[in-house]
Parts: sequence; structure tokens; C-alpha cells
Amino acid sequence: MPAEVVDALPEALARARDDLAPGDPAEVLAAVTTLASRRGFPLPDDIALELDIEVMASWPRDLWRKAFRAVWEQFSYRRLPEPADFRRHIAADLEERRARLDRLESLRLKLETVRLKRQWDEEARIRRAGAGWQGQ
Repeated sequence: MPAEVVDALPEALARARDDLAPGDPAEVLAAVTTLASRRGFPLPDDIALELDIEVMASWPRDLWRKAFRAVWEQFSYRRLPEPADFRRHIAADLEERRARLDRLESLRLKLETVRLKRQWDEEARIRRAGAGWQGQ
């Protein structure tokens, strides 16, 4: 594997993790309550609202905003949108980001396995050389 790829991997992993960093629950709550107020929808009970906000705040902020904008523009049902109504606008983006992180993590693990195998082979070679030296 080219050294450039190995050297770039930690930064690529950090970027992929950042791209999946969760959003801000306060921002999500403010947006949902604004939408409910604007459309005249009642908010769900405390536990349901808390779970909805928790789910949607777990999405990256930029994707949450993309989903919110799409719902704001397109949602026409006579009820408050649920997390699934938002998620459908960003499902492919979320999957793509998660798959990218998974591929990078897989590469990191493969490289670590190769490094450990080389280390163990070298340790075994040294042990064999030491044992041969003492046996003469």
C-alpha cells in the first residue's frame, strides 16, 4: 500500500467521523416547535417529543438542516412530521457517510493486522536466531 494512503488514513477517518457527528438537540427542538407552531400542530407528549428530538439530533447537523428544509417545503399532511418523515430526505446521505466510515475503519484494521503480523514475524525471527545462537 502506498505510504501516502497510510499517512492520509488518520485524517480521512477523522473527517468521516466528523461528517457523522451528531447535531444539537436544542436546535432540533427549536425547529420542530417552530414547525408545529407555524402549521398549528400539537406537539407530542413529553416522552415522544424527547425521543423524536433525540433521534433527529443524532443525525449530522447539515443533514438535519437539509431534512428540515425539505419537510418545511414539501410536507403536506395534517399532522406533525415524525422522524421518519425527515429521515427519508437524508437516508441515502446517511448511508453513504456510514459506509465511507466503515470502509475506512476496515482499511485501518487491515493495515493494523499487517503491521502486527510483521511485528510478530520479526519477533519470531529474533527468537529463532537467539535460540540458534545459543545452541551452537
